Amino acid sequence: MHTVKLWRDPMAHIDSAAIPQVAMAFMNDDHQEAVDMLNTILDSLETGDDLAVTEAMQAFYQHNIEHFAREEEQMLRVNFPPYSCHKGEHERVLEELRGVIEQWNQEYNRELLGLYLNETVVSWFVNHINTMDTVTAMFISRHSA
Repeated sequence: MHTVKLWRDPMAHIDSAAIPQVAMAFMNDDHQEAVDMLNTILDSLETGDDLAVTEAMQAFYQHNIEHFAREEEQMLRVNFPPYSCHKGEHERVLEELRGVIEQWNQEYNRELLGLYLNETVVSWFVNHINTMDTVTAMFISRHSA
């Protein structure tokens, strides 16, 4: 596995072509939607539209709730053995994202949010897809006859 640089600076856009693909189309579709949403947030940060950032962050949070629920439903359906580990990571990320949204709503710090999205979220996202989601998607695809 090699590292792909997905951005140049805190407000640069995320290259969706660098996002790994997995064996389940619904997961790839959700991942693409997440990239599009992240880029929308970054656009809003660049233009200085705090209301648009707030709305886009809330939409991104809701997207993740729904995406994680779809994955978890499929993991349960096929009795995926490490379900609780994968679900626990989803819960951890949602909690962290809630905290970041609260901090944004108090401080409106564009630079801090841009760095969080590009450095923390994107790194986690690619790593999560390369590890947990890849294994999960393979398992689901093999047990979905």
